[in-house]
Amino acid sequence: MNSSGIIGVFGGSFDPPHLGHAEIVRSFWENFPEANELLIVPNHVSPWKQNKKTSSEEILTLVKVQFEGFPKTRIWDWEIRRERPSYTEETVLELLRSTPNAKLSLLIGEDNYSEFHKWKNWENILNKIHSLLVFKRFSNSIPENPDLKEYRNKIFFLNNRIVEAASTDLRETLSGSISDQRKPIALSEEVWKIILKNRSYA
Repeated sequence: MNSSGIIGVFGGSFDPPHLGHAEIVRSFWENFPEANELLIVPNHVSPWKQNKKTSSEEILTLVKVQFEGFPKTRIWDWEIRRERPSYTEETVLELLRSTPNAKLSLLIGEDNYSEFHKWKNWENILNKIHSLLVFKRFSNSIPENPDLKEYRNKIFFLNNRIVEAASTDLRETLSGSISDQRKPIALSEEVWKIILKNRSYA
């Protein structure tokens, strides 16, 4: 795929951001070095999940530190500032309002890919974006989603390294890690230092 002019869009809770997220960003740039930029889009709360306990400002600080070393990668805080559930279609439409001719490439994990046909107005999302980039989370072989077969020419699979990390699992164990002053292997040193200092997950 010709990556010239592409704007990558990588959304999620990033609560907290971890090395698995960093690997996905690394893989994006390895595969699409000519892309214009990659937007990191933290949400306020996913429609599928409960409200966050971590403040928006704390998450934005951690996300900035996690990704500041990547070129042409910036944080877009539109979703997290809205303080309500985030729907991908709204995000895509907002981006296209500000940059009407943008070639948006939406990054999603294999688990979201298998359920993509259940997302709100999923067909309109696929009709509006340039491509859907699917990254590996659990296995090296991702089964095709038959419900998306008409959009097969828009779907690409990243050959990223699988990093065993999940924000949900980290939130469940971080209180103990902070008490023990023991950094979880899935966190970068920079993110861990801020979490220890602010005791965001204690």
